[in-house]
Amino acid sequence: MLSVLMTTEGTYPYSAGGVSTWCDALLRNTPDVRWTLLPLMMNPHIEQKFDPPANVRRIINVPLWGIEEPAEFSSDIPFGQLYDRKRRTSSDTIEREFLPPFRELVRIICVDPGDSATLGRVFVQLEDYFRTYDYNETWKSQPVWRAFKEDVEEYSRALALRHPRPGPDHQLPSIFDLTETLRWLYHFLIVLTVKVPKTSVTHSTAAAFCGIPCITARVRHNTPMILTEHGVYLREQYLFLSRFRRLFFCKQFLLNLITAVVRANYHFADVVAPVCHYNTRWEVAHATPQAKIRVIHNGVDPDFFAASPKLHGEQHVVATARIDPLKDIETLLRVAARMKPTHPRLKFTVFGAVADETYYRRCLALRRHLGVEDTVTIGSATDDVVAAYRDADVVLLTSISEAFPYSVIEAMSCEKAVVASDVGGVGEALEGCGVLVKPRDDERFAAEVAKLLDNHQLRLRLGTKARARVMEDFRLDHTIGKYLELYRSLAA
Repeated sequence: MLSVLMTTEGTYPYSAGGVSTWCDALLRNTPDVRWTLLPLMMNPHIEQKFDPPANVRRIINVPLWGIEEPAEFSSDIPFGQLYDRKRRTSSDTIEREFLPPFRELVRIICVDPGDSATLGRVFVQLEDYFRTYDYNETWKSQPVWRAFKEDVEEYSRALALRHPRPGPDHQLPSIFDLTETLRWLYHFLIVLTVKVPKTSVTHSTAAAFCGIPCITARVRHNTPMILTEHGVYLREQYLFLSRFRRLFFCKQFLLNLITAVVRANYHFADVVAPVCHYNTRWEVAHATPQAKIRVIHNGVDPDFFAASPKLHGEQHVVATARIDPLKDIETLLRVAARMKPTHPRLKFTVFGAVADETYYRRCLALRRHLGVEDTVTIGSATDDVVAAYRDADVVLLTSISEAFPYSVIEAMSCEKAVVASDVGGVGEALEGCGVLVKPRDDERFAAEVAKLLDNHQLRLRLGTKARARVMEDFRLDHTIGKYLELYRSLAA
């Protein structure tokens, strides 16, 4: 039987959203595949949002934070074995066995994040080390601290000599910088303690830390690896870290680490299968050969997301998006404020869970400031997304970053007129059957939504074309078939 290791990060089965929707659909519609699921979690206390199907034979949970040490979640390793690992982890063994690959890792991060071949071998060496010695004792030892401090300061001095000008980016890292970045390495590399079973194929759902077990399986056993990119992980990390104005060294170190891991995913994957053509420009820019890129668009079930014209009720603009800065709910609120004078009875609803509590509070404050508290409803998800689309006159997406969003193709399948940000692969979905707007342009968003609300025939025409496009290009059964073909050809 075909066996596949699927690795996820911050998504399935512990979070809702497009990536989790994709994972669940793929698992449920491949009953003849034996799956092992390895989710990287922010902490071990997250509530499970999905119940994986019976063909998921094993789930290996890997919490990166919220634990004292990895042994807390290593339920398959006897206590005696864990005790022996601690007992044999001495300063001598750390210096002899751990420091050589560790110092190579630090060199790659600080000097050459593109040295993917070496990074893959380093990951395997570290995996082997942590099968014999204790993770916690090693990382928190004096030899590791001294080696890390010496190497990072040496690389920082060399950088300062090459670029002799004042500024925070050319100062030696502080003790805080060093402890913070070493702490990040401790947490982000916890996945190296996991011994995963051999499978026919591995499939990482992001070019991220969750891809590390797939990389080591590729190096160790030559197991074929597929990488699916939904959002562009590296781009999203740039956007996230751009909000932090301080701690230059820490931010640069983290960006280098992420870049190294992303490029290693691209390097070792046999097939890079992004969900839209937009993503390929990032993949090619980071040394991925065009020949191994194969775009597989997301798909939906047109029988479930059936055409459902709205028959009555006040005009309603619907968005299905989590409350997160990347979804730019603030622009949607400004659109509502612009339209309130001309469409005073118009309602907006954002169906989506709160992913970022701080951002949610900021949105509530802006809603109050703009005077649209009675116009816009935000902050809760829906159990019936089809009903949400059924009640919409227009479906709106104001994101600043997307891949190939389910909210767009689901609305298209429901025969709804869509106005969306021209980001990521949105244009590939909406080409000729929806309206694209430059991100954050609330004036243009408002104008396009108003045009559709005031022209029933235009809404119907765009909705009909959108449904036809889904039937032709974005059916779920077609998508599943392409992945199965990929698994079988690689496993053979």
